[in-house]
Amino acid sequence: MNTLAGAASVFSWLAAVLMLTQVSLDILGKFLLGMPVAGTAEVVASYYMIILIFMAFPLVECRNDAIAVDLLYDRFGRRLKAASRVVALVITLIFYLAFAWMTLEASLKSYAIREVVIGAREFQIWPSRFFLPAGCLLAAVVVVLREVDALRDRREVAHGPR
Repeated sequence: MNTLAGAASVFSWLAAVLMLTQVSLDILGKFLLGMPVAGTAEVVASYYMIILIFMAFPLVECRNDAIAVDLLYDRFGRRLKAASRVVALVITLIFYLAFAWMTLEASLKSYAIREVVIGAREFQIWPSRFFLPAGCLLAAVVVVLREVDALRDRREVAHGPR
């Protein structure tokens, strides 16, 4: 699970560093040399931001860093907490898998027409579309692996070490 999330987050970090570098060069080029980097807005919006956000999903799930509201959960008994955890797991998986499916369909359509965006020049953006379903699918896998680990840990606590 950690390896999977770490591998996905490498793409996210790389996108962040590349975005920082390209935007910095664009600003410096624009104000110091009067020559901005052509296509910065297109590349940042169509590649870097998509990769940065969607490839970070698995890491967020691995660390269990998603937003949680514990107002009622902390007051629940053991069984209600377990039921709530199952409901949350099912809803999370449905969201990630449905979003992965829908964005995969959109990605395949984008690939079929070789989608481009025209700015300072023409950029093919269809490859970036595949990071959306990939990030969601990897996040779903991490969610399942995290729950399997949690169940295994509970069993060991309840029955002692093996």
